[in-house]
Amino acid sequence: MRNKFFKGICLLLTAALALCALSSCQINADGSLSQSSDAPDPVAVSLKTDLHDAKFSFTYGELSDVLNDELLAALFTDYAEKTDETTIDLNYNDIKVRYAGTEYFDAVMGLLSDEEKAAFQANPEEVLAYYTDIVNAIKTQKPATVYSENFWVDNDTIQFTDANGNVADKDSKLAKAARLYKDFVVNGVSEQLPNGVTTKKGESLNDVLYLKGSDAVSKLTPADIDAIYTSVTPTNETNSAGEAVPVELTRTIEIHLKDDDASVRRAISFRDPADVLSKLNRSENSFTVDSYSFVPNGCVITAVFNAVTDELVSLSYDKNLTVTASVTGEGSLESLGKQTAQFNCGSNMFYQFGWESEQTTEQAS
Repeated sequence: MRNKFFKGICLLLTAALALCALSSCQINADGSLSQSSDAPDPVAVSLKTDLHDAKFSFTYGELSDVLNDELLAALFTDYAEKTDETTIDLNYNDIKVRYAGTEYFDAVMGLLSDEEKAAFQANPEEVLAYYTDIVNAIKTQKPATVYSENFWVDNDTIQFTDANGNVADKDSKLAKAARLYKDFVVNGVSEQLPNGVTTKKGESLNDVLYLKGSDAVSKLTPADIDAIYTSVTPTNETNSAGEAVPVELTRTIEIHLKDDDASVRRAISFRDPADVLSKLNRSENSFTVDSYSFVPNGCVITAVFNAVTDELVSLSYDKNLTVTASVTGEGSLESLGKQTAQFNCGSNMFYQFGWESEQTTEQAS
């Protein structure tokens, strides 16, 4: 029995030693296991280009005044203990990703001092130059590209006005026509949009990327921009000393364009009106669109970069427009005659790029 007992102990020790050998662990004097000092520590990376990206420090106390308990817990997950003086660093993109579209975004941004808010616009020309140089090289570099576009209409903004200037009541026959018109527009436009289309490395991007038909992606000048924000977010791993080591750095640049047609067109391409009308006007439609025009009302470009290599990862264009169209009722809606329709709509054009350096990293790992 005693031999069997010792044999069992030996088998357990053998298994533990084998496990340590495979997992780079060591057995401590008290018999516990810990990470071996021979295990390689993560290698820290650094910015290729320093744009003095703004980063802000908040205390737990001040954030607890504007965030609920659930949001606070999600924000301070790495803190076993915290007091009102415990600090956390957030950049603009961190705040937007977490709280955009909610009351909390403005509340957190409201905690910034005037000096911190000024950091957003400390070097707009340098940030724009960085953005322009990298995105305009894409059409020469021709990386593999995946792109998609979507489109929507804001139901609450649809309004019809007749030839006498009378605006249709919400309970009128035109209210139902408005819903039909929205479906008509969305379906007609959506049918022409790309959805997950892929180009191979080396294929021309001139007619894929904005500005279409041009060698340039952007011709923006500082005068075309309302605001430009740059943020760098690290991806950290823990080393043997328990310290956070940045192993990836992602830069996000957000550009808010002026609501000016000329400014928007220096960054965004629009379809030929005749081509759009030919696709919208089909025999099964309830309306004929005679003409249309649009005014930009908040267009934003978001570019994501690998900040270690300065390679462009993705480009996103959010186009927000107020459209005015001259329409004529057809079929059962012929009695409506000619109307002026106005509505707000939006679309997103998204490009994602593949680079050989990323593929090499994935194969190595």
